[in-house]
Amino acid sequence: PLGPILAVMPWNFPFWQLFRFGAPALMAGNSVLLKHASSVTGCAQAIAEVFREAGFADHELQVLQVDDETVGNVIEDPRIRGATLTGSVGAGKAVARRAGAHVKPTVLELGGSDPFIVCADADLEKAASVGCTARMQNNGQSCIAAKRFIVERPVLDEFTERFVEHVEALTIGDPTASRTDIGPMAREDLREGVHDQVERAVDEGAVILTGGHTLEQDGYFYAPTVLAQVEPGTVA
Repeated sequence: PLGPILAVMPWNFPFWQLFRFGAPALMAGNSVLLKHASSVTGCAQAIAEVFREAGFADHELQVLQVDDETVGNVIEDPRIRGATLTGSVGAGKAVARRAGAHVKPTVLELGGSDPFIVCADADLEKAASVGCTARMQNNGQSCIAAKRFIVERPVLDEFTERFVEHVEALTIGDPTASRTDIGPMAREDLREGVHDQVERAVDEGAVILTGGHTLEQDGYFYAPTVLAQVEPGTVA
C-alpha cells in the first residue's frame, strides 16, 4: 500500500465513481480522502455512512468539504501519498501539476471527444439506435458518451435521418420515472453552457436538425439536439 490517497470525484455518477476507485484502493491497504463535487455533498456523506456501517474505521475513508485551492494544499501535504481525479482536462492538469511537483503518483480520468464511426456497410438502423443511446446516456453528461459522429458519405443522409428519428422519439420528463429517457441537466450553468456551444456552433456554420433550445419544464431541461455540417475546430 501507498498510504492515504486523495480522490477528487465528479458529480455525474456520484456513487459509482467513488466505489470504482475506493474498493480496490482500500483492498490494497490504502486509506481514502474523498473530495467530492460541491453539488453532491449529500452523496459523499451517504457514502461515508455506508463505509461506517460496513465496519471501516473513520480514518479509512474521510470526506473533505474544501474548495479547489485547498485541494492543492492537501495534495502537497506530505501525508498524502497519491491522488486520483475524474473530471475535466483543466482540473486534471492542476492536480498533476501539484502532485508532480512532489513526485506523487496520479491516476487521471479526463474528458474526451469520443468518435462514433459509421461505415458504409453498417446496419444503419442498429447504428442509429446504438448511437442515440451512446450519445444521450445520463442526459449526455458522461465522459464516455459518443461525442462526434463520423459517417461515410454514401450512407450519411440515411443514417442522419434515422438518427434524428431516434433522438426525437426520446421521452423527456421526470428522471425518476422508468419510462423517461432524458431528464434535466444537473445545474443551470451546465445548461447555459450547452446552449452557448450550440449557438456558437451555428454561428460557425453548423445546422440544427432537431432541438437547439431550452425546454420550459420544472428543471434544467434542454432539448436533445443534433447538429450537422460541423467542421473541425467547431466548439460543439
